[in-house]
Amino acid sequence: MMNIDKGFMELVQLHEREWGTELYPDRPSLAELLSAPIVAMWTSDAARYPVPAERSKVRQVQVSIPEVNPAKRFMLSVHQSLEELDPLLLAMVVAGKAAPTANRKLLRLFIGQKPVKILGVRLLLEPLP
Repeated sequence: MMNIDKGFMELVQLHEREWGTELYPDRPSLAELLSAPIVAMWTSDAARYPVPAERSKVRQVQVSIPEVNPAKRFMLSVHQSLEELDPLLLAMVVAGKAAPTANRKLLRLFIGQKPVKILGVRLLLEPLP
């Protein structure tokens, strides 16, 4: 059996409870979350994905994820490689670039169901003609 990080498992369980059967673009299944090599945690776009009033109350479950605002739900995405995240993160950095994730913020990243810390990002530039 896989040795899954307790914090990762709590995050997945909280995600499943918060969203239930509701969908959001590219929402991964529980099986995908538990088997994907890379799982990213994003803030949700509050305007596009409103939280019902009963969910805006403080959660009863204590989860060690300080970045999560109880008034907003977070989203998860699954990836096979870090290169898959490049266009998503580029759209966040480059102003005016339209992307489905433009109103999201990357909160956490898990590789092999273990949390990792992003130490830096490399910016590649090309002179204009």
